[in-house]
Parts: sequence; structure tokens; C-alpha cells
Amino acid sequence: MFDFIRQYFTDHRQSPLIREIQSGCQIVSYKSALDRLNALERKGYIKRVPSKHRGIRLARKPPLETAAVLEPAGGPSMDGAGAPA
Repeated sequence: MFDFIRQYFTDHRQSPLIREIQSGCQIVSYKSALDRLNALERKGYIKRVPSKHRGIRLARKPPLETAAVLEPAGGPSMDGAGAPA
């Protein structure tokens, strides 16, 4: 969903409507789209302006992913047996 919003900003120079996000991301219900937007806002990826139709703004600096998700720069990770994965 975040990629869709970012691409929409690039293509249209404005934020998408929730219905456009719903359609573009193939989300069945409006409520599901709204819940996902709320999650993106809670995680710091977007900011929302209340009572504005196109009130979605991308965060200036997206939050860093957790260290557990990122591979160490020194080489491949090791599995539990001590062998390279």
C-alpha cells in the first residue's frame, strides 16, 4: 500500500483518495483500506490531515526497519549449526 501511495504522489503530484487506494491495491472493503492506512500512520510512514479528502502525506524520512530484518554487512548470516545459511 505504501508503494502505491508513493507512486500515486509521483504520477499525480497529490495524495490518493482512500477509494483510489482501495481500488489500486485491490482491497475489498473501505474499512480494510482505512485500517491499513492507520497502521502506516502509526508506524510513521505517512501523516494524515484530518477532515481532508486528499490528506495523506508521506513522512519526510521513513522509519528504519528493525535490526532483525536487516542482514549484517559483514557477510552471510549463520544458522543455528554455525554453518552459513
